[in-house]
Amino acid sequence: MAMSFRLPVDADNYFGQIWNNKSTNINFRYKFDYYYLCLIIGLNSRKISSADKVDAKDLVDNYPGDYIKLADVIAGLLIDAEIERLAIDPNDRDSIESLILELIDHQSVTRLSSNGMDQLNLYAARGLDIINEKIARTKQLEVFLAHYHNLLNEENCEI
Repeated sequence: MAMSFRLPVDADNYFGQIWNNKSTNINFRYKFDYYYLCLIIGLNSRKISSADKVDAKDLVDNYPGDYIKLADVIAGLLIDAEIERLAIDPNDRDSIESLILELIDHQSVTRLSSNGMDQLNLYAARGLDIINEKIARTKQLEVFLAHYHNLLNEENCEI
């Protein structure tokens, strides 16, 4: 059970050319930036990857920088994705309450329980699977972001 954000296994390999590109002023500030990009695609797909696609090493155990402001939003997006992925009836208050209790820990800075963190990491891993399939690797963040924007606007991010 993880209580840390963990990158998808191939994330450093995929994003490494951008991360190491010193010829531009446009770059990631944190490795968490690409975790977040993967996460949003994964949550949007409503599918998770397998645990073997999540790196065993902890990335960070808290949201870095301005991401802390998104803790509640990300928790809400996780709940929303899980309701749909698990095919829980939106009117089934007991099942939704049970899911929330399983995923959320209001005492945690991330707002996530250990199980919630595990699920988030599985969504991020799924997001990288989709990104890897749909967006060719590049050294330029602005090129990646243009393709990412198009991917995010697709009806659903399924492979």
